Amino acid sequence: MIHEILSNALLVVSNTLLIPDMVLLLAFTALTIAYFGGFVAEAVNRRRHGAAFRAFLAALKRDPSRRIKITDIPRHHGWPARLALEVAPGNVEKWVDDIQLAMQANLSQLHFGIRLGPILGLAGTLIPLGPALAALAGGNTPEFARNLVVSFTTTVVGLFVGSLCYVMHTVRQRWYTQDLNDIEFITKRLE
Repeated sequence: MIHEILSNALLVVSNTLLIPDMVLLLAFTALTIAYFGGFVAEAVNRRRHGAAFRAFLAALKRDPSRRIKITDIPRHHGWPARLALEVAPGNVEKWVDDIQLAMQANLSQLHFGIRLGPILGLAGTLIPLGPALAALAGGNTPEFARNLVVSFTTTVVGLFVGSLCYVMHTVRQRWYTQDLNDIEFITKRLE
């Protein structure tokens, strides 16, 4: 008797969590797609303007005594370009600290998707399995099939969110590490 009451209470709680789980999963999917659009735009910009920036860095490396002005920095390549656009000469160190925080914030947004996408997908998988098994036991095949469809689609969507965020996080982390290295190199050459 008590076992049945507790089981039914847990089933009600579990079923109540399905709708919020699906809403959160859809929200994370939309957010991930928006982040992916920004990621593609950044990749295109880096590809388009990367050669000029690499040539600028190569020229600096060839001449160790060369000093530059902020206005000499190419203005279209990732975070280093922002150095040329945003920094007053006396504020370079503070700007670099702020950029590091902004980079961490960008990466942490993707980290949420890496973690929460699969978690929400797993929850969306497990929650409908209870009602699916109850429907199967009661001979209600359409209800069983409906719950299984929800179960498996939430898994796929959760894995999609997590894997896409992981790819963007990994690539952006590499970009940002290189950008910080380049910014450090450039700031040492400023007049």
